[in-house]
Amino acid sequence: MVEIKSGALKDAKGKYKGMVIFQKGKKTFGRALPSYDGNAGSPTRAAQNARLAAVVTLYQSIKETYLCHAWRMEATRKEISSGYNLFISTNLQAYSTDCTVGDFQLLHLTRGVLQTPFQLRRQEAPAGTLSLTWEPAPWSNYRRNRDELALAVIYDHEPFRVEIIDHTGITREDGTAAITLEHPLAREAHVYAFFVNTTRDGFSNSTYFNVPLRGVY
Repeated sequence: MVEIKSGALKDAKGKYKGMVIFQKGKKTFGRALPSYDGNAGSPTRAAQNARLAAVVTLYQSIKETYLCHAWRMEATRKEISSGYNLFISTNLQAYSTDCTVGDFQLLHLTRGVLQTPFQLRRQEAPAGTLSLTWEPAPWSNYRRNRDELALAVIYDHEPFRVEIIDHTGITREDGTAAITLEHPLAREAHVYAFFVNTTRDGFSNSTYFNVPLRGVY
């Protein structure tokens, strides 16, 4: 991979004479295309493609939501080519080769620079309730204390659909939350808790919790 600092290709994108030209942050790079892929039809490549297809399908569920904006901003901050690429590379390892999630704890639905509250943890609660506590930070300024708790939820019977629960009215300074989750067809919820600012353009990293539900009824 080489950086293109000048010339006609400085701001180009796409393929050109055996190279792929792409942007990474404010810089332009060129990388040679492989002349031959000996693993194209191998079981290993097929498994990788299956995992990739699964992550791309999950991305489709968030691309019209503000979660997508969180990934774009984080990609810009890290000088990565796109939020899409960052989402894929971050979450690929969570999937098994049969297109199922192997470990929901390895999934991340938000990335950002806002701090996750200290001692964010789950408390015992009845089935269907996510009960959280954390340490408020009295030294934080008013604006930061107004950051609001939000959830991105994946119910077990729909592993490629993300439901956002926001406008909870629960802020950093509250230090506690109890949110009811239910779905008539689901047995458990995979919940990714995060904090978002009032203008919905600043995010914390998501934190995973598994919530048993009341069961199918």
